Amino acid sequence: MTAVSVALLSAFAFNPAHAAPTCASSTAIDGTPMLICAEPGSVPVSDSRDALQVQVQAGAGITSTNRNTAALDLRGVGQQVSNAGRIENTDTRNNGYAIAVNGANANIVNSGVISSGDRAIEVLGGTGGMRVENTGEILARRQAVRSLEGFENAEVINHGLIESRDGRALQLRGDGARVINHGTLIGGEEVVEARGNFYMENYGTVLLRDGIDDEDGVQFASGEIHNWGLIQGSDDGVDIDEGLVRNYATGRIISTGDTGSGVDIDPEFDNGVDPIRPSGPLTIINEGYIEGPRAIGADPAAQSNVDIINSGTLVGRSGAAIELAPGQGDSTLTLTGGSEIFGDVFFGAGNDGVFIDSLGAAGVLSAGVIDGGLGINSVRFVSYALSDLLSFVYEDERVELSFMTAFGKVSGAFRNFSQWDFGVDDARFDTLTLASRFDGSNAVPAPATLPLLLGALGGLCLVGRRRRG
Repeated sequence: MTAVSVALLSAFAFNPAHAAPTCASSTAIDGTPMLICAEPGSVPVSDSRDALQVQVQAGAGITSTNRNTAALDLRGVGQQVSNAGRIENTDTRNNGYAIAVNGANANIVNSGVISSGDRAIEVLGGTGGMRVENTGEILARRQAVRSLEGFENAEVINHGLIESRDGRALQLRGDGARVINHGTLIGGEEVVEARGNFYMENYGTVLLRDGIDDEDGVQFASGEIHNWGLIQGSDDGVDIDEGLVRNYATGRIISTGDTGSGVDIDPEFDNGVDPIRPSGPLTIINEGYIEGPRAIGADPAAQSNVDIINSGTLVGRSGAAIELAPGQGDSTLTLTGGSEIFGDVFFGAGNDGVFIDSLGAAGVLSAGVIDGGLGINSVRFVSYALSDLLSFVYEDERVELSFMTAFGKVSGAFRNFSQWDFGVDDARFDTLTLASRFDGSNAVPAPATLPLLLGALGGLCLVGRRRRG
């Protein structure tokens, strides 16, 4: 090496102009600690000052190339990050983070890019309260945003893109997690995974990356999900133990696989903290569109009570639109408005009820059958009188009936139902008594007074029929 080469090399090595930039530390007039990052590729930052405000300006960034060093390590309480630039960890090995949260009540507002060769935002410590608001991009190989059991009340509000190549877009396992999505969530496993007391509103898109098989769109143990957008999985669209699923008029919940359900009901409640127990009650309200091999299905071991209110469309590509477990508890199906159900309906062993109210169109309730299963099962025509019934034929344990609505004649078929109620008359009949009114015999049905049951909803169109083993 020549003397000139050595001199140039030495000058480059020790010239401060070639050193990686750093974020500037300062203090606001009110005493708030500040960290301003104004240049791209700034060295990683670790800071434990409470109430710290980190600002990464547009065109600037913080970069780590080592999984052992997060680009931004938040170790204080109530720290806030505002990123309009880029926060990244380029190491593709496991356990590398763009942002590591080790304190409580961190608030991360991203309009730029947060990316990692492993996980983008990871909670490693603290007690809870992290909030992520994204209008930019959060990208990761594994989980894009991750908090585990014990870190409660994490919240993600997304108007941009949160994407994981191989893992979950959101993995929020602590109690009370909350997600409001107006943007796009894309995952390589379950797109969203949560546990107990979870709450989600989806106005945007939740789906898997192309080619990902046997994974759910949203999976959680208990809580509520409200959907106005698209939730799609290759196994189940929504997988839930107990709580509420509400799919609004613009909402679509879809299972694209061969064996899953649009909404799947698990048999056990498992929040990862408390002892595992049988799942509690579940309510499903559908005003939009739910599709899968089964639109709504239950694990064969499920025993919980399930209440379904449908004024939208349920499509079961396998032939069963609703298939509850053989041992399912007392359950109900309420049909209203423009309800359409393409596929059979199978209840379980409980005392089940079908409630039909204010149908919005003439046609058929079912080209197949609504099967009540075991138990004492009833059908209630909530807004109809006995005089609206046009026909009622009982043969081979199957009832075929028709009745008149404001929109014309509606017909359908039922199996394993023994009680028939008419809300306008406050009257109840057993199957044989009601059938005798239409079979030409001299028997006169004697209605029995009963309390009004459930004032609810109505309209149903089912196709196909499945034989139970």
